[in-house]
Amino acid sequence: MKPIEQLIIALVFCGLLVVMIWIARRGKLSAQGWIGPSKQPDFKLSVLSRQALTPQHTLHLVSIAGQVYIVATHPQGIQVLPPPAIAPVGERPSENGGKGTI
Repeated sequence: MKPIEQLIIALVFCGLLVVMIWIARRGKLSAQGWIGPSKQPDFKLSVLSRQALTPQHTLHLVSIAGQVYIVATHPQGIQVLPPPAIAPVGERPSENGGKGTI
């Protein structure tokens, strides 16, 4: 084999190696082989804020898929206040006198 042929084969091999590493890092390749598109849901979950009221009572401000929820935890379980019931800061209380379910 000529030296130029050896160089071309080495470059092609290195190029294929780089492509395989790039695909593996993107999560499309596993030890079992090629994996199709991810089956994970598109929604994002994040805890925006947490406030401990007592050692057993806590309020969490949670964002799920762009919607903001207030989650209250207590010894008996949890309660969730849905997004429409949450008024922005500085807005007047609702018609029920500002009394929420939490």
